[in-house]
Amino acid sequence: MPEFLRILRRESLVFVFSRCVIAIAVGLLSWPLTVCLVDFYDAYSPILEKDALGFLIVSTCLSLFIFIWLAIRAWMKRPNPIEMAEEVEKANPKLNDLLNCAVELNVCSKQRELSFMERRVLDTTESEVQAIAWGKGTRPTASYWISILLGLGIGTGFAVWGSGTSPVEKAFDSLSLEPGLSVFSRLTGSVDELSFPATDEFTRGSDVSIFADVLRGHRGEKSATIEFEDVDGIESVEMLDTPVIGRFEFVVPSLREKFHYRVVTPSLMSEWHSISPYDPPSLKSAIWSLSPPAYTNLPDFEHEGFGYVRAPEGSYVRLKVEVEPLPMNIRAEFRSPDGNFTLEQNGTLFWHSFQLIDECKGHLVLRDMDKPKRPPVEYDSILIAPIPDEVPLVEIVEPAKDLQLPADASLLVEVFASDDHGVTDVRMRIEHAGDEDEETIFVDPVEKEKRLSYIFDLNDHALAVGDVLTYMALVSDNKEPENQVARSEIYFIEVLPPEGNSTEGGEGEMEGDTKEIPVRDFINKTKKIIRSTYDALLETEDSKIEKFSLSLSSDALGLKHEMTKVYDENEGAFPSVDGIDLGELLNEATYHIEQTEIYAGDQMLKDSLEPSGKTLRKLVQLYALMQKMQKQKSKGKGKPSESEETASDENDPEGKDSEVDPADELRKLAEDLESLKNMRSRQKGLNREMGRLAEAGIEGEKNKNASEEQENLRRDLEELRDDWYKRSGKLGDVESLDSAAEEMKGAAGDLRRDQPREAQPQGELASDALGDAISEVEGKMAGIASRMVEQLAEQAGGLSQSQRQLADSTEAAQPGEGESLKDSQDELNENIQDLLEGIDKTARAMGGFSENATEDLLREGRESREGGVESSGKRASNSLLYEVFPQAKKEEDKVAENLEQLQEGLESIENKLRNLGNGALQELAERLQENLRELPGMSDQQIQEESEELAKALGSLPNASDSERLQNITQFFEQMGINEEPSKSKSMAAAAMSEALELVEQFFWQEAKQDLLKRNLETSSAPGRYKRQVEEYFRRIAEGE
Repeated sequence: MPEFLRILRRESLVFVFSRCVIAIAVGLLSWPLTVCLVDFYDAYSPILEKDALGFLIVSTCLSLFIFIWLAIRAWMKRPNPIEMAEEVEKANPKLNDLLNCAVELNVCSKQRELSFMERRVLDTTESEVQAIAWGKGTRPTASYWISILLGLGIGTGFAVWGSGTSPVEKAFDSLSLEPGLSVFSRLTGSVDELSFPATDEFTRGSDVSIFADVLRGHRGEKSATIEFEDVDGIESVEMLDTPVIGRFEFVVPSLREKFHYRVVTPSLMSEWHSISPYDPPSLKSAIWSLSPPAYTNLPDFEHEGFGYVRAPEGSYVRLKVEVEPLPMNIRAEFRSPDGNFTLEQNGTLFWHSFQLIDECKGHLVLRDMDKPKRPPVEYDSILIAPIPDEVPLVEIVEPAKDLQLPADASLLVEVFASDDHGVTDVRMRIEHAGDEDEETIFVDPVEKEKRLSYIFDLNDHALAVGDVLTYMALVSDNKEPENQVARSEIYFIEVLPPEGNSTEGGEGEMEGDTKEIPVRDFINKTKKIIRSTYDALLETEDSKIEKFSLSLSSDALGLKHEMTKVYDENEGAFPSVDGIDLGELLNEATYHIEQTEIYAGDQMLKDSLEPSGKTLRKLVQLYALMQKMQKQKSKGKGKPSESEETASDENDPEGKDSEVDPADELRKLAEDLESLKNMRSRQKGLNREMGRLAEAGIEGEKNKNASEEQENLRRDLEELRDDWYKRSGKLGDVESLDSAAEEMKGAAGDLRRDQPREAQPQGELASDALGDAISEVEGKMAGIASRMVEQLAEQAGGLSQSQRQLADSTEAAQPGEGESLKDSQDELNENIQDLLEGIDKTARAMGGFSENATEDLLREGRESREGGVESSGKRASNSLLYEVFPQAKKEEDKVAENLEQLQEGLESIENKLRNLGNGALQELAERLQENLRELPGMSDQQIQEESEELAKALGSLPNASDSERLQNITQFFEQMGINEEPSKSKSMAAAAMSEALELVEQFFWQEAKQDLLKRNLETSSAPGRYKRQVEEYFRRIAEGE
């Protein structure tokens, strides 16, 4: 084949290729166009996911058909060599129709033999092949290909866009394995929210919720309708939204007939499902018969249904259940956290019996055995709570405290015992030197409460001075098969000589410079250890026993260290009394308490009682001998003569009754105040607990725990009371503490008797008494603090006067007098320095009482220094040294003015401290505030009366006679009181009241004032408190107290 002909055919194929590329671009553009049309259709008539794939296939096939048709058409329309030669000739005019002739001759060569000239034309054309521009005129231009590429790009872009349209997404979603719609059912309003399949069965009459989770929405929105069969055909109802996004709900109310339905969304459709009703087992009655134990003497009773039942511990319980006849094959179970059991059956009757030992909690379950896959019918829970047979209570009501008696004394002991069902035995246990003796003081009849008397004669025991008797009351109840035993609080009798049976003596003193021996403190701590040991012996849990053992071991170790320290400090100085070395007694007590520590550390609590008792006896003997020694000393010395007293005073200028450092006293009172506030907080917590116990009607262990906590609080309070009494020796100082302790004791007794409602008023009274004690301590602290500041103010005033006098002397000084004036100024400078240091020390001492006073004192000292009280004094001294008297006079005046300002500041602090507890000032401030609020609505008569009373109150204020401003306000209110038409001056009255309130508030710190007003509000607006006091008052009258 000639080369030119082969080239022409190649160019023809290139032409076909260019047209096929156009077909691809057109086909690519037609696909998104058809998808867009489908999407438009989907927007107005949603297409289901299952149908979307068909639409996509049709669109794709249409685009493919267009491409194939255009490609075939391009092939069919491809140019032949003659046509191609014509196009080449047009592009290459220099050929002069050579190529056309050659193509035609090539066609003729197949039919005949060519002539020489014709072959020459062919040869010439063949030789010109390389010179001919074949592509020129036959191939598409560059702009053509650019247009084609642009069309392909646009088509590809539209195709990508089309793949994100709703129909395409639905088509792909239909191919995925993940469902786009999930349907399930659930009982409407079920607490556990248990889900069931879309096709299921439920109890007839139940409300059934059908839920549809639409995972794939239509065009970004989710909605669902439910179609169900009805008498009139198929109905469609829109489902409701739920809080869960994409979840819809439809409620089938009171399911009676089979419900056939399906869920439809714009793009999804579920299968047909069915909800079928069925009849479950039904309960006719459930009766609980309860028979209390015989010893309780309580009647049998029944409880129908479920809920909450209380029955005595050990009661016999019988459950009888009756069910409906259908379905026939039913099994009844009782399910509880402690285990399930199946009830015995006889037809439609079921029963089960058991003894109530622990709390029985569970619910009844009925199951249809013919349909085991159906859920069982569960009924409401029942809780049968055993009323525990509480441990009996016993209390020694008189004397109810530790005693110090001679060996031949006797006393009357009153015992109160109670039990919830009956007291069968009351005994007194007396322990002496490790020996125990019990004596029964009660016989029949068995009663719930007993008040008994017992004569305790110490002559029945071989006692000596220093011996200790431990006694307690024991009580047994009538519980079967084994009764319960309880004991009272433990009390001690210390055997002392007749003249030494008082605890007011405090501690023992010895000769020389040796320190006091805190014997009473040692005795009290030993008693506390013994009582705690008895309490620990009642515990049964290993963890609590270990905790008690650790605490007892720690207490014993601390007491041992204290006694060892006292022995070491006084070693060699202990005297002998009646041939007994007091130091040896203390040493023996230390040895025994060490044994207690060892036994307690090894958790041998019962064994630790013996060395604890020996420790107590040694300490009591030591105390008795020291009391005897002191009385012998006082009898031997007699009353000193006047000359002896004078000599003693000269040798001891401070004296025995030297004043205590106010700072130390203030610190001690601050510690007591903190203890009282802590006790009051604990009491308020106990009062709230009593209220809860009374409201819930709780008995037993919780009341006992509250009683123990109340007793512990009372003991802590009595320790504080003893400390106060030792310091002051005045019963009036501990009256509020005694009152609180008495109320606590009564409250503890009522709690032990399971009477929290009666204990609550006494707890409130105890809290009030503690509040009174707190107020007393705050008053004492305010008095001490104000006296300390008063001394500083007087010192500042005296120094200012001295400085003024020195300034006058300087003004009139003559040459040669500078040195003596300088000495006076130096002395004043030293005194001023001492004053400033005293202010700083006093401020630190008040840190635990009043932060406001501390801040004000430090500020006054700082301002005085910054004002130049020290620097001016030094400059005055230097000026006097060089006899520059005018300059010295100027600096001395500055010092005097600074001291006068310091005095005023200290007096202001003193006034505020004195008025911390001033109720009159507080009431006046409240009254002025109230009058300012009510003044616009007051009548003339009311304004006159209030003005007269305000004038009297303002006239009685501190420094009223020295304040001109206060006198003017007082005179104004006096005039208002006699004015016939005071209402015309209301604006002036309001201004005067505001000014008076400002003056009154100067006597308080703002925080303290708010605290006082708040406290007054609490105490003045508590009708419930007075109600409880009245109830307690009438209760005591009724009980003959």
